[in-house]
Amino acid sequence: MVEKTDRTATEAGPRSADGRRFEVFVREAEADPLRHVGTVAAPTPDIAHEEASELFAWYARDVWVCPAEETHRYSADTLGGDEPTPAVDRNEDEPRVYEETEGTPKAGESEDPQ
Repeated sequence: MVEKTDRTATEAGPRSADGRRFEVFVREAEADPLRHVGTVAAPTPDIAHEEASELFAWYARDVWVCPAEETHRYSADTLGGDEPTPAVDRNEDEPRVYEETEGTPKAGESEDPQ
């Protein structure tokens, strides 16, 4: 059984006292999706790009830097001891655990019942 993760919005307050933060996303190859790799502190997007390239993306095809204050985070964990914000309009009737249905092959079972 797999339990659905309960995520809540995190506070958008400052994550650091030492400057503006940028979230960094990279794409290694043309067919790859963008992948979040970390955060850098920098005064401008250009400097954030330089920092991100040195830290995370030596050979990446694409590097995206996004202002952290414009990035909305939804997580099952909190950042730095923040209290989670309760979910709004949550449907309590929604099943939280999904069970296998009859006829679903289990790991190691063959779908062909010969």
